[in-house]
Amino acid sequence: MKSLSGLVDELETKLPFIEQKKESVSQATVGWHIEHSLLALIKMISAAEHSNPEDYKWKFSIKLTVVLLLNKFPRGMAKAPDAVKPGEVISKDTIVPLLSKAKQKAELFEKLSRNKFFTHPFFGDLRVKQARRIIAIHTQHHARIINDILKK
Repeated sequence: MKSLSGLVDELETKLPFIEQKKESVSQATVGWHIEHSLLALIKMISAAEHSNPEDYKWKFSIKLTVVLLLNKFPRGMAKAPDAVKPGEVISKDTIVPLLSKAKQKAELFEKLSRNKFFTHPFFGDLRVKQARRIIAIHTQHHARIINDILKK
């Protein structure tokens, strides 16, 4: 699995195509998928960074188990939470600062204590090891959608 920094770099290579859209693949543009992926990565890592390990609560999640086994999210099964939905205007001016912040957060994430965690809206509390996988799977999910949009 690619590093989180490597995944952010991969998203950055798609900047020239932010306005492209293919409705047979997604109702959203390439820019929307890039910005959403970056917002989600930043938010998840920030939550883990500021977490108190004593507040962690384990709970079994069949959804999490399936995603970790398949190493991917099924398409069209979930809607992005409002907190990680891009704004109305998506441009290089909105994406470039997010790329910079996401790169910083990805580097920081590698240094977090393994007991840090964040609470995922569908999967519950995830410690750093599982969080890294979920962030990577989520980012790869949107990278695949972007690649499908860009296919001729």
